[in-house]
Amino acid sequence: MESPFLPALGLLTTCLCALMAAFLWFTPGPLARANRYLAGFLLLTAVDVIGWASPLLPDPLPALLRWRTPLAFLQMPFLHAYVVALCFPARRPRGHLLAGVLATLAALIAHAATQAAGGAAFTAFRRVESTLLHLQYYAYMALMARVLLVYRRAYRDHCSNPDSATFGWLVTLLSVSLFASTFVLLKSLAWWSGQATLYRTLDPLVAAIAALITTALTLTALTRQHLFLGVLTEADTPSPEDATPPATTPVVAAQAPGPVPEEAPLAHDPAALARLAAFMSEHEPFLDPSLTIRGLSRRLGWGQRELSQLINQALGMHFFDFVNRYRVRKAAALLRDPALGDLTVLEIAHRSGFNTKSSFNTAFHRHQGTTPSAYRRQEDASPLA
Repeated sequence: MESPFLPALGLLTTCLCALMAAFLWFTPGPLARANRYLAGFLLLTAVDVIGWASPLLPDPLPALLRWRTPLAFLQMPFLHAYVVALCFPARRPRGHLLAGVLATLAALIAHAATQAAGGAAFTAFRRVESTLLHLQYYAYMALMARVLLVYRRAYRDHCSNPDSATFGWLVTLLSVSLFASTFVLLKSLAWWSGQATLYRTLDPLVAAIAALITTALTLTALTRQHLFLGVLTEADTPSPEDATPPATTPVVAAQAPGPVPEEAPLAHDPAALARLAAFMSEHEPFLDPSLTIRGLSRRLGWGQRELSQLINQALGMHFFDFVNRYRVRKAAALLRDPALGDLTVLEIAHRSGFNTKSSFNTAFHRHQGTTPSAYRRQEDASPLA
């Protein structure tokens, strides 16, 4: 017997998906293109889950719902496009979207042919279709995980604080999706193996999970609008090429204020390292919590890629480690200053260029081997080497 709550859950999820899609489609800002990819994913999800609400729909809509399954081949390409556009706005994932369109068309043709044949042919096609959708889902989850790893590496190389709202949001989104897909897979396995009782048990459970997820997504849009209005501008978002600069590329740099001779590659120039250290100590650009490698390179008068190579190759560290080393050095000096004994650890963190206490504690322990509070209590504390 079908759960009496199933149609209501299906209708709720469908309406929330459509509402969120409309919100994302018309939301302006630097993330507008990424938001529209997510809107497309949510509209396709609405088409998928409306099947649960079929008893509540007027004729002839329920009869048309059997054609909605092939459209599911477009869901993951749209979600993948959202992840790529959010992490690397310069990239255009048109190839994946085209592949999704072709897969959908092929599924629609096969759907029509096997439905006309009827009986065992249509049942066999539905099994194959379901299997391919699951395989596509996990393949795209692997692709999106790779995009996030590249993005995180690029972020660490180009931003001075390791806290990324974009990365955290996408990890949460994909983790929730993976959790929900586990129950969808179990439901499919119950259907494939003919376990009707288990299938009828899992179906309302999957519907309830879908309703909870879409409700949580709607609340997130209301309470954390910065995730959809813009976390980073396109100009400050790392590109995948920036994540892996070629080690053999010859570089020519300009010092601040004069040029470096062309025959002296910046990544292997001790004088460039000395000039960089002097600039960091004298001007303290690290006190800006939003400092990026692009902003620092402009202040130095050097190229962004050249500065990245200097830090990565000559110093062997990510940009945010390089900057945080100076921030920790500044914080250690402030913590040792008796005149600043009334300042809290959080105030010291902010004065040193950190934007959160957690990132301050992590960086301080990494470079000093102790916590800021313990360091303050040490009478023989020494400055960062």
